[in-house]
Amino acid sequence: MGVNVDLKQRMLEGNIKKTEQFTRGELDKGIPWSDLLEKILIPIMDEIGQEFSNGSLFLPELMAAGIAMSKAVEVIKERLGDRKLEPKGTMVLGTIYDDVHDIGKNIVKMNLEAAGFRVIDLGIDVQPERFIKSSRESKADLIGISALLTATMLNLGPAIRQIREEVPGSKIMVGGNPVTAEFAEKIGADGYAPDGYLAVKRAKELLGLE
Repeated sequence: MGVNVDLKQRMLEGNIKKTEQFTRGELDKGIPWSDLLEKILIPIMDEIGQEFSNGSLFLPELMAAGIAMSKAVEVIKERLGDRKLEPKGTMVLGTIYDDVHDIGKNIVKMNLEAAGFRVIDLGIDVQPERFIKSSRESKADLIGISALLTATMLNLGPAIRQIREEVPGSKIMVGGNPVTAEFAEKIGADGYAPDGYLAVKRAKELLGLE
């Protein structure tokens, strides 16, 4: 099934009303909610994320599409009622301590949620102890840590070591403007992603979903 071009355009415009109408209409036709997510909505967000990653779309369009996607998911959840929409996985996400920047983290969060992940956002300036506590309490599948400054990037290594000591077997992803794949490997991270689209792809790979 190809991407629904008209719906994609409405989502890029941030047209919440049209997106919700489409979602309700498809459900009214009897299309299973899982097919609606997996074969229509998520492929659109994957394509939008890829286009953002290669520079053919810009941040306002990505943000608009993410908001529209979240509204479509809310419509599906309303129809499910007491039944739960099972997430693909759970990620604890936050910006490393001493760093108060969050736009990159927020984009990753939006992309993960659009792809069907549950995200526990710890915010900014997050100490390793908070990652550890949240990961244990939520039984998270992944931990995502961002650093947006060259100076705070150096805090990632010690944080990863502390998390691994306390939560053995943790799958940890890192990212952020100064971070590189080589640096991520050097400090022992399991995954690296330069943007939200590739963060979703790497998260799926780490969980054996693709």
